[in-house]
Amino acid sequence: MPVIHLIEEKLIEKWSPEQIAGTLRASNMLVSYETIYRHVWTDKKKGGVLHTHLRRRGKKYNRRSAKTAGRGCIPNRVDITERPKIVEEKSRLGDWEGDTIIGAKQQGVIMSLVDRKSKFTLLAKIKGKYAKQVPGIVKSVT
Repeated sequence: MPVIHLIEEKLIEKWSPEQIAGTLRASNMLVSYETIYRHVWTDKKKGGVLHTHLRRRGKKYNRRSAKTAGRGCIPNRVDITERPKIVEEKSRLGDWEGDTIIGAKQQGVIMSLVDRKSKFTLLAKIKGKYAKQVPGIVKSVT
């Protein structure tokens, strides 16, 4: 059976493109899930119905490289180049740098704060990845 027919058969059975790609990989057939999605969207443009068998009911898949993928768009973001020059020197205590670490499948969030001079690090588990869930933790540090 040609690979394309196998892929289409599994899509009709409601397998996800990721599951199909993993099963094919186990059989030494290397087809990425993104290639499968491309095939589905090409089929849709030609009037096909493969997209109706996707679990997300044909919701358009956004590749990470696309500008509309929703990544890296922080509203009211202040660029790192705008921070005071003395902070770059790492010559004084109290210049903190913060970041968030988000777990697999968006489960669990850790906030990290690092003093730029001493490298003293604080980690705290927080309820979510949004700024409104962070202020109480920051106040307890400063």
